Amino acid sequence: MKIAVVSDSHGNLYSLDRALSKLGEFDMIVHLGDHFNDVIKVNEKYKKPIEYVCGNNDYGKDVKYEKIIEVNGKRLLLVHGHRYDVYYNVLKLYLKALEERVDIVLFGHTHVQMIEREGDVLFINPGSTSRPRDGMPGAALLEIKEDGEVEVNTIRFTIE
Repeated sequence: MKIAVVSDSHGNLYSLDRALSKLGEFDMIVHLGDHFNDVIKVNEKYKKPIEYVCGNNDYGKDVKYEKIIEVNGKRLLLVHGHRYDVYYNVLKLYLKALEERVDIVLFGHTHVQMIEREGDVLFINPGSTSRPRDGMPGAALLEIKEDGEVEVNTIRFTIE
């Protein structure tokens, strides 16, 4: 399964759509917060299953701040990151990952792309689709194959 991973769209539907179109083929969209409603609107075009969590700029009593999903035998923790001090390091997220026995943590909040492995846990931050703090807007494509093999690629794009 190929998962489009996006975060921090902050109301910029054009930039979110551009990110998704640059990722190519995917089977699901994950939005990691800060205007998760954007992905609901943009998905009218893509018509893919979506998963999302609240960020520090989202408000909705029916939306969770954390979610665990399973894809091809891999457990994924979806969080925005603001409750885990991710500006400094992923230690608190790593401890949460161990507690929840997840293989992959997807998070946003910093607006900075990152792919890092701590022990057996893979951490992926796709960056921001609209307000990057590390250059150009970005997103990630996470592929989890049926045999459990994991591949992740990030993209950068311009907003024109």
